[in-house]
Amino acid sequence: MASIAALKAALPRRYRLAGRLAFLRFAAVANAGSGVECPCCGRHFRKFARFYGLNDQCPGCGSLMRHRAILLYLRDVMGLDSSGGSILHVAPEPALGRWLSSIESAEYVSVDLDSPLADIHADITQLPFDADSFDLIVCAHVLEHVQEDRRAIDELFRTLRPGGTAVVQVPIHPVPETIEDLSVKAPGERQRVFGQWDHVRICGPEYGDRLEAAGFEVELEDYVEQLDEATRAGLGLRTGEPFYVCSKRAEAAAATWSRRGHG
Repeated sequence: MASIAALKAALPRRYRLAGRLAFLRFAAVANAGSGVECPCCGRHFRKFARFYGLNDQCPGCGSLMRHRAILLYLRDVMGLDSSGGSILHVAPEPALGRWLSSIESAEYVSVDLDSPLADIHADITQLPFDADSFDLIVCAHVLEHVQEDRRAIDELFRTLRPGGTAVVQVPIHPVPETIEDLSVKAPGERQRVFGQWDHVRICGPEYGDRLEAAGFEVELEDYVEQLDEATRAGLGLRTGEPFYVCSKRAEAAAATWSRRGHG
């Protein structure tokens, strides 16, 4: 296990992306049909491709269940495809990024430390944007990879405009509270302790407290629960992967700005 984790860590991201694309091309042929539909790319397949033991991955665009659920929430609940605004996409997933960047009324920018898919290469703990820059921030399955996650959350709050929304997701585990040990650095040890070679913590059910501590008003949303079984099956969705919908109120922004020594 340790050697596999080390190999994955050493493999450049562009090669991992190339391998994933090759798998998807094969899966698109193998799963040709009309049993399911992907809302990210609009294509139909007999079934979704396997991903960590589940039929979760769209062979057409590579979207996972969590990407499809977030897109549906942004489109059908927030009305993002018509409202536009300025969007920051952190660690852009290809399928979700293509949809967000296709919204004509929106100004879209993506950021990542080293992803070839990102418009700007930067550290989430030091975002190169002015305060109050974005109406929407999408940050899914990122913070469990970031050692200084509280600093990263502060940056999300800083760059979000008052009245804006940040959709933040981490994998929430059934543990009493978040588990982390920043002394664990080797990929094999991270695989053993946190379940994945590039994770630095196991997020517990109280993880939203960190978002609230930054100044956000936070709601935990499992949008898939609102959909009927037939819709879930047809779109490859399941409950149990909620995300945080984080609002930045003007008064909270002013209070936080003052508390951090800018008042």
